[in-house]
Amino acid sequence: MDYDSNTFNEGVSPGGLRSTTQIKLLIEYLASALDEPLTKDVAVEALTTHMLANYFETVQAIEELLRNGSLQKADDGTLMLTKIGRESLGELFGEIPATVRERALADGAAVQLRKRIEGSTVCKIEQADQGYNVICKILHKDNVLMGLTLHAVDYEQADKIRNSFNDNTAKIYGQIISMLY
Repeated sequence: MDYDSNTFNEGVSPGGLRSTTQIKLLIEYLASALDEPLTKDVAVEALTTHMLANYFETVQAIEELLRNGSLQKADDGTLMLTKIGRESLGELFGEIPATVRERALADGAAVQLRKRIEGSTVCKIEQADQGYNVICKILHKDNVLMGLTLHAVDYEQADKIRNSFNDNTAKIYGQIISMLY
């Protein structure tokens, strides 16, 4: 295997990927393994959150995969693994350490969940008998993933709760779910 060690090492943790080939393979793996379609932003964040690869190398690898036909960009901007990409991944899958694959997959799934949650939050304030109710919901398609109603004594407090929920939706959801499981 051709290990090109001329990648930038800045921002890469020990055990991270320093080969452009490995970075490309990991991106192909994410495109094939994640439950939802992969986007460029998700791929970059999945590889850089725990410093598995350098940001600039990751962006360049995505562009190269698009140019060489391993990935194809759909009309909605998602990245789809092509037959060429599946073949190269199948041949070289073992070149990526299992711990790196697992970390990238977990990070990719977490990023996708966060983006889905952030894009589907409804939080409104309703007058109650004594104060205000702040009614917050996280939606996925037509289903309510989580609903939460909090009481506030005045509108200013209710507005602060609403803004805080909107700013921290993914964190709130993640903490509640982790406490329940």
